[in-house]
Amino acid sequence: MISTRFTLAALLSLALAPCLAKAQGDKPTKPEPEAQPTQSDSKPPKQQPQPYLLTLTVKESDSGKPSVEKSYALIVIADDNRIVLESLRDDDNIPFKTENEQNYRPIGTKMDFTHATRQGETLIVVLSVSNESLTEKSNGINLPQNHEWRINAAAVLPPGKLTVVYSASDGITGHKVEILATAKLLDTK
Repeated sequence: MISTRFTLAALLSLALAPCLAKAQGDKPTKPEPEAQPTQSDSKPPKQQPQPYLLTLTVKESDSGKPSVEKSYALIVIADDNRIVLESLRDDDNIPFKTENEQNYRPIGTKMDFTHATRQGETLIVVLSVSNESLTEKSNGINLPQNHEWRINAAAVLPPGKLTVVYSASDGITGHKVEILATAKLLDTK
């Protein structure tokens, strides 16, 4: 029993010795300073919402001959979580007849803009554009012939620089669609 107590006392002394004993000449260690957050650990400051004047031009041509050119301008607010979707609708109803009734077909351009953000002064916006245009005038009786196309794309628009957002040609019909855009940062001061 005495040897067991002696063994336990010796083990306890060995375990506590580094904590209790200071050798002569040893300097007390300084506590390590707490790690300061680095710039990469901290979040960048949230950007304030900023308005841009967004100008879009939709050009269509058939076999090199221009058929449609429309320009649109609207204000887009970048970095504003309250504005989720901005839309533009420009269409006409073209009349045509079926057996017993008058009907209408919408022809025109529809644009939706979402997720407007910026990197520096460059505007980044996701746009969805669809368009239907007549290939020949309606005679009021038959359903008019038309071109129809849709795109969804992210547009990266440096300020004041005309940028081709989309361009495509139909290899069979020769129909070409091109969307050009310019973003101008508006001064709110």
